[in-house]
Amino acid sequence: MRDEGGRLLLRVEDLDRGRAREEVAEGQRHDLRWLGIEWDEEVPAQSTRVYPLDGLPTYRCDCSRKRRREGLCTCRHDGGTAGVWRFACPPGPVTYTDEWQGEQTWDCGDDPVVRRRDGEAAYPHAVVVDDHRDGVTQVVRGADLLQATVVQIRIQQALGLPTPRYRHVPMLLGADGRKLSKSHGSDEIRALRDRGWTPDRVWAAILPCLGLPPVHLHEAVGLLAKTIVPAGPFAFDAEARPVPLPPA
Repeated sequence: MRDEGGRLLLRVEDLDRGRAREEVAEGQRHDLRWLGIEWDEEVPAQSTRVYPLDGLPTYRCDCSRKRRREGLCTCRHDGGTAGVWRFACPPGPVTYTDEWQGEQTWDCGDDPVVRRRDGEAAYPHAVVVDDHRDGVTQVVRGADLLQATVVQIRIQQALGLPTPRYRHVPMLLGADGRKLSKSHGSDEIRALRDRGWTPDRVWAAILPCLGLPPVHLHEAVGLLAKTIVPAGPFAFDAEARPVPLPPA
């Protein structure tokens, strides 16, 4: 990326003000530095920005999830006056090419919330606006967001914004095949560090998930452009290396 004139940006996505805390963000910065990841610039946190809905087709909706699942919500057509703001997503699937996961075809599902009932911005809209503000041209993230990418593409189209290149990395799952979470015990970076793991050991465990040998991070970066990244997912055991899971 940097060889091509790119820059690595750090953005604190802290729209959930009830849960977001500065000490959490600082812990994440510390973890990244410990792993050897240095960013070129930290852009303003989402909690410091505003997200007008100008140009985006939206409507108010006060219906429950159950009512919407049952097809009883008429807010999109009748025009609600209370509740959340939803993006009126155009019908039909969207096809895009992920540089690591290949061609993807999804629809938006339910019209996504773009502003909460308290007036605070919601992630699907905020991340699109921020990517444009910050000049983001490439997004690398977990494969659990493959479908969510379609929502963001639809919002980009509605606002006349360019679509970044997307690369979705294989998911790390628990030994039971479920997405890693606190229910599996604490396998966050801080916990591994407290148990004596070194950065090199972390990378030796993670790099094979990207089809790379367990080498030093800087060497791995040079190899990545020539590597075919597996679709995954991988099961992660903090006492062993990740192992590929069979296709679902």
